[in-house]
Amino acid sequence: MLYTTLLSSALLATSSLVYATPVPSDQKLAAKAKVIPFVNKHAVARNSGCTSPSDLSKRELSRIHKRNERIAAVKRSGNGVRKSKRAAALRPLDIAPARRSLMKKRNSAANALVNHEDYLYYGDLSVGTPAQVTTIDFDTGSSDLIIPSSQCTTCVGPFFEPSNSRSLINYPATFNTSFGDGSSASGLLVADTVTIGTLSVLNQPFAVITDSAGNFDGPNSGLMGLAFESLAQTKAMPWFFNLADQGELESNIFSFYLSRQEADGSELCIGCLDSSKFT
Repeated sequence: MLYTTLLSSALLATSSLVYATPVPSDQKLAAKAKVIPFVNKHAVARNSGCTSPSDLSKRELSRIHKRNERIAAVKRSGNGVRKSKRAAALRPLDIAPARRSLMKKRNSAANALVNHEDYLYYGDLSVGTPAQVTTIDFDTGSSDLIIPSSQCTTCVGPFFEPSNSRSLINYPATFNTSFGDGSSASGLLVADTVTIGTLSVLNQPFAVITDSAGNFDGPNSGLMGLAFESLAQTKAMPWFFNLADQGELESNIFSFYLSRQEADGSELCIGCLDSSKFT
């Protein structure tokens, strides 16, 4: 279940993506947003031996802070920092000053979200070739992408039909998981092209759900986990991390704006943030 303020921004970084850490600004600006691990009704129930997303975030933020201190020390010494394409991705991209022109680029995407009763926010996602559009709950408390097919009689559409995609790859493996609210899902592991806006990952592994129990009755169809790979039941690299690893994002972050009172305007900004959404 998502509980948040008018604006919630989530930033993720991973040790394998050394360029996904923010470079300290030359100006001393007060922080305008903070990392908040969102958990909704689909948060996966983990055993006591697993590290929570909150603990992983704190550990990563500590690593980022230490690295930024080292970078600042290098700048003070006059040695400078080597510039590269990856270095540009260290700085958050603010799309507010030139939103329209920036959204024409293929290195960031603002995906509109539907606010369902102020606790569930979902948006469109395209899968396969030709693209099949479904609706997804974007969750920072889990790491798997799960999409129902029409074989799941207890799920709601829009469904993904594997047989209709020319780019589908089948894996000889099944998928089973349970969630913190008592619901469960099972199906097959596959890989296909997964797209949000203009941003695509080829051969992204995910689970096609053929059976479920519990809260899979809408309003959205599937779930995309945006958390760390270590939490993935599929053992697959999450979509956002694969996207960042391609080195094509303007900035290796994603952010949310979540409205209240079921107002329009909620969005997921991938590779960007919008400073006009917060003060």
